[in-house]
Amino acid sequence: MGWLVMVGALALGVAVVVAVGLYRQRPDWQLHHLHELRALLQHSCDLVTQTRINPSDYQQLMSQTRQLHHLAPQAQKPMYRLLFHHLHALPQYDEVTQARMKNRALQHIIYLVDEAVPPVLIAHDDEVSLSHYQQVWYAVLELLQARQRFSYASIQLHKATPNASQSLRLQQQLLAKRLCQLQRLNIGEMLSSEIAHLVAQLDTTAERSLATEKPLADETPLASRLALSQQVNAVMLTVLDNFLADLLARFPAPQDDIFNTLSPLNEPRNSA
Repeated sequence: MGWLVMVGALALGVAVVVAVGLYRQRPDWQLHHLHELRALLQHSCDLVTQTRINPSDYQQLMSQTRQLHHLAPQAQKPMYRLLFHHLHALPQYDEVTQARMKNRALQHIIYLVDEAVPPVLIAHDDEVSLSHYQQVWYAVLELLQARQRFSYASIQLHKATPNASQSLRLQQQLLAKRLCQLQRLNIGEMLSSEIAHLVAQLDTTAERSLATEKPLADETPLASRLALSQQVNAVMLTVLDNFLADLLARFPAPQDDIFNTLSPLNEPRNSA
């Protein structure tokens, strides 16, 4: 019986290799890739704000990451392997490490989107959408960098590092500025309201700190700042997901049994 199992496994492996080869030869391969990538974005957004990670959501995200790694061109495989590394054993980490690994995973997802979207727009000679995408992506990138500095300053304050309080105040101001910059890009009423809520949280914390002249760590615990950071992450993922939703509405995925291995959640665009 052992040899039958081996033969069956070999046949399955060959079938997968052939299917992937055919997949990459299809003229609509790039659009399939975007549909698959959008599924990853949506499930990442579900997971990012969970304090206690839902095992089912986590396993679904890991399965999608493996599948996208399997289907990706050779040049993109290292990025997916690195994403898998950041997600691996995520539920087992402590709160601070978990937040840090989520942040790193988000950064790689943003870069994966940027590797996938421009070639499609260039192939369809869509300069208007390409220009809009570049505005959105650079605003997201600048927000990502501001969020990284805010998270780092929050942890430094928690560790009672000298001058951490002043640094955190500055990073709060810069994070609010980048959120407002993204808000001005016509991203939809719901997302705009979410950004306004986050900016208000940052402004309230900063004003309370200046009024009391107490260390920020006494006013807002680290857990609250980490949670706010993840809300910012969710905003970035949703902005990119909405852009992909608008783009893919013009290019529906062909329905066939071979290549629709993953599918987006088919939720309505939630920024309108």
